[in-house]
Order: sequence, then C-alpha cells, then structure tokens
Amino acid sequence: MENNKKTKFRQFYDALPPKADIAPKTAFVKKIAAMCKVHEVTVRCWIAGTQKPDALKTSIIAKELGISEQELFT
Repeated sequence: MENNKKTKFRQFYDALPPKADIAPKTAFVKKIAAMCKVHEVTVRCWIAGTQKPDALKTSIIAKELGISEQELFT
C-alpha cells in the first residue's frame, strides 16, 4: 500500500498469531475465501490492498469480523 496506512481488514489479519498446526493467518484466508466463495489469492489481494471486495462480500466479512463496512477497507 502506497501510503502505509493499513486497513482495518489488514490490521485484523496482522493481529493473528503467526504459528499453529495450520497457521492462523492461512486459516483466516481460507475461511474468508470460503465464506465469500472466492479464491484464496483474491483474499490475499484484499489483504494487500491491491483489490477491494464488492459490497456483498464486504458486508459478509464485516458481519463475521464485527467491524463496520465503512471501516473495513479504509
């Protein structure tokens, strides 16, 4: 991301612990991908800030994470 300001979505991802049987961050990506019916690479693009999900997917993610839709990717 150009301005180094992390989105709430990225902050949530970064706060996950780094190690486990299946890495929590990998589990998070898999879960979000399954919920939104997209490829894991797509979720990783959302995390990196190179893409943003559409309104329906944003609402699904916001509900799951308990973060408002307005804050999630800003």
